[in-house]
Amino acid sequence: MNCPNCGHGEAAAIGPYIGSHEIFRRMSLSCCERCELVFAQPQPSPAELADYYDHYWDGEVAVSTPSTRRYYLAQSLSRVDYLKRFGILDATPSVLDVGAGLGLFHDGLARRGVAHDYIAVETDRDQFDGLRRRFGEAGAFRRLEDVPAERRFDLLVLSHVLEHMDQPHAFVGGLMQRLRPGGLLFVEVPHRDYRYKSLFESHLLFFNANSLGDLLGRHGKVLDVSTVGKEAAKLYVAHVHRSRIPCAHSRS
Repeated sequence: MNCPNCGHGEAAAIGPYIGSHEIFRRMSLSCCERCELVFAQPQPSPAELADYYDHYWDGEVAVSTPSTRRYYLAQSLSRVDYLKRFGILDATPSVLDVGAGLGLFHDGLARRGVAHDYIAVETDRDQFDGLRRRFGEAGAFRRLEDVPAERRFDLLVLSHVLEHMDQPHAFVGGLMQRLRPGGLLFVEVPHRDYRYKSLFESHLLFFNANSLGDLLGRHGKVLDVSTVGKEAAKLYVAHVHRSRIPCAHSRS
């Protein structure tokens, strides 16, 4: 299998893919020798992936607990603060949040006083039902292709989505068609999380700064590529594990 990003045919074997679902058990990990993207192969079929993501959050009760919800909201606030530096939030932006989950990016914008026009896309059935109740039929969709074709957006948000894509260029290229002139695509992905996770499922791509910048640079001008691991770890400690740590933590 050639690299899903740059198409290079030479890749170094890393090891087996650790997954519990049957569609991931036959895979292994390889690292492209040109762009440094780590990818899983052979990848599941589109039909297998579609069925899997229909029920992606099944059994995930932790996401709805108060501590984890605070954590995810804190992450959303940090994303909003990061985006402010580019000026895209200065005038009521139209926002398309793909892989919206609970819709917490909307909440982060609201908490920061950013007026905005928001549309959420979420494939998981249960999460989508919650978004539809919050934002109505015109504000939440299960498939990207269900969003009215004529709609264009100032800001496209892909937070922990791109690593799940089997065809990243087709996906990003399609998204860019939704962007208004002068608009911004925000992408957040884990940083080669196969190195520290006990379960890789269901990530198909494992980026570092080089491979992510290379991929996005093929679709437009890249304004910034940065890592936020230390900041994310602090948020997790402050909002999820506070009760387990034998010392006080300031929330300032």
